[in-house]
Amino acid sequence: MHPSPQDLADANLIEAVREHARWQSPCTLSEDGGVLLMAGANDYPGAFRNCVLRVDPRVPAHEVLDRARAFFRTQGRGYTLLARARRDADLIETLQAAGMTPLADSPCMLVEAPVAEAVLPAGIRIERLRELRHVQDVVRINAEAYEALRLPAAETRAFFGKPQALLSPRVRGFVAYRGEEPVSTAMTLFSGAGAGVYWVGTAAGAQRMGLAELCTRLATNAGFVAGAHAVTLQASPLGEPIYRRMGYTVYDRQLRFRFPAL
Repeated sequence: MHPSPQDLADANLIEAVREHARWQSPCTLSEDGGVLLMAGANDYPGAFRNCVLRVDPRVPAHEVLDRARAFFRTQGRGYTLLARARRDADLIETLQAAGMTPLADSPCMLVEAPVAEAVLPAGIRIERLRELRHVQDVVRINAEAYEALRLPAAETRAFFGKPQALLSPRVRGFVAYRGEEPVSTAMTLFSGAGAGVYWVGTAAGAQRMGLAELCTRLATNAGFVAGAHAVTLQASPLGEPIYRRMGYTVYDRQLRFRFPAL
């Protein structure tokens, strides 16, 4: 039996945590017994930095929580637990019964066929992520763009402490330029028969030109060109209507629970 599109999308999210670990320095990644634990470049307690994600849904909720608590106690850090409503209902129930509420609740979306590519606006060109300068431009764009989502620019840059690691066959990226100025970007992370779109961002001075959508369409189709059967993303409130218009549908919700350092 082939994995469902939903399972491919879940597998890509798990692989995205591993991939972000490869980009950060220092970083400690522990994956044993069906639980993925990552302590990233500093003590910022966000997803893809200091986080826990259940890989095997058969691992009991209490064991996930116990192992996360023990791991991050040794790190002296707070952390974020990533839980998907469909896959991790027991985890969510356990946390809510203990009085916790999620810090964030985001739609997990997927598409199962290529999307129409947007027409390039006048004066815009696209370059593939091939050289270190492209990675530097991706970081520059997103350090500015994600401040709108209350992620400090310094914390965005910390995700890319090993920029050379992004020049990998596991990663495909696109950067839009207006003249020589990098203005928008999106990247694709491959995971076998699945792919995912991450780090979609546009510089403040280039908003409302459709550039994020343009880059997302390119990143989406790059997944299918590479052989993916489903392409996924986790949407922000700003991005969800755009992705729906492109053909993405919601298949789950991702809840993020924040735990303080012990």
